[in-house]
Formats: sequence, structure tokens, C-alpha cells
Amino acid sequence: MDRKPRDVGSVPRRIWLVGLSGAGKSTVGPLLARRLGYRFIDLDGQIEELAGETISHVFRTGGEAEFRRLEARAAARVAEVTDIVVATGGGWMARRDIDRTSGGRVRVWLRVRPETAIHRLSRDRAQDRAPPRPLLAGPRPEAALSALLAARETAYAEAELTLETDGLEPEQLVEVALRGLRKLTEKEWKNRP
Repeated sequence: MDRKPRDVGSVPRRIWLVGLSGAGKSTVGPLLARRLGYRFIDLDGQIEELAGETISHVFRTGGEAEFRRLEARAAARVAEVTDIVVATGGGWMARRDIDRTSGGRVRVWLRVRPETAIHRLSRDRAQDRAPPRPLLAGPRPEAALSALLAARETAYAEAELTLETDGLEPEQLVEVALRGLRKLTEKEWKNRP
């Protein structure tokens, strides 16, 4: 596969997608990576590779603390890789114990309303396209997701680019992302001494 960007203009070489579960990171990420000729990396997949087990199993046996430890290792493992689009876990951006800005990465917040995220997650679960989300396993997942958004929103807002995902199909979101990423790159070049 050709890893050189194809007719997309100048964009950052390390793109990290952040946001709630159900925002579309794992759906949009591969499409964006393909469009750019970049590699797609799902941080949850990296965690499962390090653990040798599923995310659900990590939560059952080691709890959230073990998951977060593995998440930090997985993020460090891919931090310096270039020409990548990374889908992070929903809580990655809210972590204060890791450096979320190193490596010249551009963080893109895929902003979604909790009710939209729950609808997407429920649809994906019904179609066996998504694993269970341990932090949303209770009887009121929308309330849990709303609480997670309230706790993480300030951290998500630190992203260099925010994209509203409600009402957009994945392919449309890729186009919006490319426009936003190009503008970021243009702004960076204009602001250099």
C-alpha cells in the first residue's frame, strides 16, 4: 500500500482522534488513514496486544487501574510513529499522568452528544461490530456517558481541532476532518518565524 498522502494537501503526520465512546474514532480513523495513505492504529487493539487478552478481561481481572497502565504503555509505544491516525480510548485525553501533547501529534476531538453515542454503540453491539464498553455496563449507559462527558469535556477541549459528528456520515466526517487538518497546517506555517 502506498503510504504517501494522495491529493489531500498538507496535513499533520500524527493524528490522534479523541472523544467519547461512540464518537466514531474507530470508524472514521481507518477511512481517514486510507485517504491519507497513513497507517491506522486503534489504541485498544494495542492494549489487547500488550495484555494478551480483551479489554473486558483486563477490566475484570485488573480493573481500570490495570487498563490505564496498559493504555499509557500502548500510547508510548506509538507516540513517535509518523504517518498515522490513532483512535484513542474515551478516557485517554483526560489523563493527567501522561504527556498527551508530545510527539508533534494533532489531537482531533470527535464531539458527539451522549444520546447519539449510545445509539451508535447499541447499533454496533447489535451487529457484533463493537466490544462491550466496561465503563458503560450499568443499567443507565446514557447517564454514565453524560457523566463521563462532563468529567472529560475540559480535557477534550484542549484538542487542536474539534469536529461535530452528529448528523454526519463517516465519509462526510473524513472530508470535514481533512479541511480542518489542512487549515491547522496552513496556520502553523503562517505563524512560524
